Amino acid sequence: MKGRELERILEIADQAAELQSRLHRITVLEQEIAHEREVARLAPEVARAALDRLPHLEEVARALEEEWVAQGPLVAQWQRAVELAELAEGVGADSTWYRAEVDEARRRVEAARLRTRDFLDALVAEREALMDIALAAPFDLPAAEAVRDDLRPEAARREALALADFAKQIAARAQEASEEASKRLEELARELSEVGARDAVESRLEDLQAQLPSRVELTGPVPPSAVRRLERAGVTVDSPTAV
Repeated sequence: MKGRELERILEIADQAAELQSRLHRITVLEQEIAHEREVARLAPEVARAALDRLPHLEEVARALEEEWVAQGPLVAQWQRAVELAELAEGVGADSTWYRAEVDEARRRVEAARLRTRDFLDALVAEREALMDIALAAPFDLPAAEAVRDDLRPEAARREALALADFAKQIAARAQEASEEASKRLEELARELSEVGARDAVESRLEDLQAQLPSRVELTGPVPPSAVRRLERAGVTVDSPTAV
């Protein structure tokens, strides 16, 4: 095949290749639109789910603050007992009684801090719930820091406040994602209207493909571009001699 017939086939092949490219772009745009619609639909639910965790987190933080205040005198007694024991040892006095007081004061503090364990367990459960929300969101969210196994109520309170901040961060990011999705949907819809409707593009592509041979045998020297143009449109070219 050569001459006028080749030029006619090449022109049809170029049109078909262009429509194939448009069809691929339509598919990409449709996928992006579906994703952005999912973000817009789920973002409010993500924000609501995260904010629903706040009351319990704030309640735990208040309870830990109360524990911190209540344990203050016990910690102070422990520290004072240590200071007296060290002072006795420093002057060469018998520190046995003072060391016993240190041990007793430490036991009282440790017993009081055992109550913090339940709060820490609750915070671990809250973190898992927040991470489930974050991982299920159709947009990227950071991970919450693991809850540290620190039985001091003041340390556990910081963990509770950090998780409360994380819940607020999820809600804020969800709001941003919703606004971004709405804006992006407008842009995608505008581009899709410019590219064309899928049905119309597919129909025109079928018409052109029906006019193209499935295989072409080229005789004589032909430019490499002709081979590429035909193959791009899905036409098999039999061993042409390129120039």
